[in-house]
Amino acid sequence: MNGIPQSSERSSLRGPEAQRIGGRFWFGTGAILLIVFAVAITVSFISAAHDNSRIERLKTNGVPVVVTVTSCVGNIGGSGSNASGYTCRGAYRVKGVSYQEIIGSKSTLSSVGSTVQGIADPERPSTIELASAVARSSTSPSAYVVASVLAILFVALTLLFLRRLRTSRGLPPKSRVPADIPSTS
Repeated sequence: MNGIPQSSERSSLRGPEAQRIGGRFWFGTGAILLIVFAVAITVSFISAAHDNSRIERLKTNGVPVVVTVTSCVGNIGGSGSNASGYTCRGAYRVKGVSYQEIIGSKSTLSSVGSTVQGIADPERPSTIELASAVARSSTSPSAYVVASVLAILFVALTLLFLRRLRTSRGLPPKSRVPADIPSTS
């Protein structure tokens, strides 16, 4: 031979050759990713439903309260040179129980000791929103748009996955035979 090692005589300077990852691994990975995607979509639908029900609950059964501001600090914006909003805490009472919580939807500075009108969540009195924010809010079916688009994408990906799984196993794709064609036997 001319001094060139044959394929069986070759050795790698970098260790053993990389092994090919089999189809089972990729199908298992695909199935796990589809399950994770399905869970994310389910959580999105639940979150949208929860938000809509919370808005409706605050609008219909919310407990009006007068909140005394106990602290109010500015939140720093992107560059750090201006305030992007305020985090204010307030004290209030619901059914004889005192609370001191963050006032939700607060976007303006309030001095300590001033009062604002709030609405406490009847199911979680420790959650409070400004009455003006509750009045401006409304439930919306558009809260489900993103989750619905993701669900459609999930169905398409699942169908592609199942089709690929079927063809990799050597099974012919399902074909439809019209029912009115008689079989020849």
